[in-house]
Amino acid sequence: MILAFLFTIVLGSVNAGVSQGNSDVVGNWKYEVAGAPTGYEKGTLVFTEKEGKLAGEVKFADGYKIVMKDVTYEAGVVKCGLYVDYEYVSVKAKIEGTKMTGTVNTPEGEMKLSAEKQK
Repeated sequence: MILAFLFTIVLGSVNAGVSQGNSDVVGNWKYEVAGAPTGYEKGTLVFTEKEGKLAGEVKFADGYKIVMKDVTYEAGVVKCGLYVDYEYVSVKAKIEGTKMTGTVNTPEGEMKLSAEKQK
């Protein structure tokens, strides 16, 4: 009985690191944005969770990083924003398994985003 109790505690603590709902989005996503300026069109979206709250950053191919603002994930849709060259850019994308598709709204207009979760 004590062994079963300890086993339950260990399993619960292993899964406590990432909220069940956020586990779909947390991780590294290799992305492409067609029509984005050179240097911004490919990179990695990195989503993390700290104390039940989502956070993230964009890593561009040259190593430059930008922190995401107001990261949310509800009903299979991730939303966030970030400042790129002093301009606010918003992102809205649907997650289905290991694929993410959506839009990036920039001052120059809307662009298509596609990403795949890395293992």
